[in-house]
Amino acid sequence: MELTLPCLFYDYVDPLACLVERELAALGPPAAPTRVRRIPLELRPPPAPLMDPDAPEWRERWEQAEREAALLGIHLVAPALIPWTRKAHELVLHATAKGVGAAAHRLVFEAVFTRGSDVGRVDVLVGLGRELGLDAMEAKAVLDVDRYAAEVAAGRELAVRSGVAASPALVSPRGTLQGFHNRDALRTFLLR
Repeated sequence: MELTLPCLFYDYVDPLACLVERELAALGPPAAPTRVRRIPLELRPPPAPLMDPDAPEWRERWEQAEREAALLGIHLVAPALIPWTRKAHELVLHATAKGVGAAAHRLVFEAVFTRGSDVGRVDVLVGLGRELGLDAMEAKAVLDVDRYAAEVAAGRELAVRSGVAASPALVSPRGTLQGFHNRDALRTFLLR
């Protein structure tokens, strides 16, 4: 994988990535979000321990997300558990192959930060797939055999090669925009 278009590196349990996605969705032409390639970045892949929702690092990030969300008029639900996300990324890659990737991407963020769902669980992800119209048995089989694990790992490798250490990061051949930025800053970055 090489960087040609602007790319957004994100993880589904990152509330700042969720907010960046909402801000990107609000952009119209010529800085439309369709010009941004999404690349999964599982920040804490196994065997790294799960993030503790009471850890200072997480609390600080969550508080920043709450402040930004309040300014945007958005209510986020704090997840009780911060799971590994490879399977969630795999579901979205499967949905992309079936033509509903953009909807799946939005749905997984919604599941985490609106519903408080544990997107580390295969049964939860199969349920999300069913909501998207995907065949539940096929989605479960794809997740059980790690069909897209190599692609998720490749996203992480590309992030590292691109100098990205955290989600969200918007990277283009002209530079990097790290962390949360509002739609005006995103538009400026994408149009330069």
